[in-house]
Amino acid sequence: MTIQKAMRKSLVLGSEGFVGRAFCQFLEAQGEQVVRFDIKRGPGEDAREVVLPLSGVEHVYFLAWEVGGAKYLYRDEAQFMQLDWNLKLLLNVMPQLQQSGLPFLFVSSQLAEEHDTVYGVTKRLGEVWTHLLKGVRVRLWNVYGAHEASTERSHVVADFVWQALTKGEIHMMTTGEERRQMVYIDDVCSAFRAALGARLDGIYDVSSFEWVRIRDVADIIGGLTGAKVVPGTRSGSTPITPMRGKIPGWTAQVPLEDGLARTVALFRKSMK
Repeated sequence: MTIQKAMRKSLVLGSEGFVGRAFCQFLEAQGEQVVRFDIKRGPGEDAREVVLPLSGVEHVYFLAWEVGGAKYLYRDEAQFMQLDWNLKLLLNVMPQLQQSGLPFLFVSSQLAEEHDTVYGVTKRLGEVWTHLLKGVRVRLWNVYGAHEASTERSHVVADFVWQALTKGEIHMMTTGEERRQMVYIDDVCSAFRAALGARLDGIYDVSSFEWVRIRDVADIIGGLTGAKVVPGTRSGSTPITPMRGKIPGWTAQVPLEDGLARTVALFRKSMK
């Protein structure tokens, strides 16, 4: 007689987001049962106010957030929206997680060190609350590699690839001398699962731990697509964020050039 092992069941809050979609697919590929939960699926899944489907769940991944690329995050008119949305998320989700006692991962950001932006302050609050509940905290650096339409909220790599493939030119907002730590989406997914599986205490970075100029990112994409790179005139800034630590046993596996090539191929496929 064969006894079939039950699949682990995980709830992903923010399952339809830039990272969430890829992460759900990753968990399913690992043999897990995934409960998707996102306001984009309907008002009944508004994590700011509804009861979460925690019955039978073994792990919770808290990805839901009012977020976007830099051109959205730092826009003055978006600050109050972010504040209202993210505080309501925390006030509804965290007490339910506390009552459930379930292991959970709170996905924060390296920008949680910023004390003068709503995004940074609310992410830091989420980290503190997670610590009080003995949850796991990770900070995302600059994620790329998932499909993303070019909008106000899209991120820099997606913007560059869309421009390259649709216009034949990449018009940068800055000179591109600012530096970032980029991390490919597949590596992000494995990092989430590893961090929660290890029940890590403390804050851990999900990053390649390698600095790269934004101009170099644009040049690689230009080389892959034949697009011309047109730098801007405004100087960008490099975030001075302290590194908190590496997830034990986890290392980013996808080099930047390979990850960008995969991203370009994904966007080309989506445009057919």
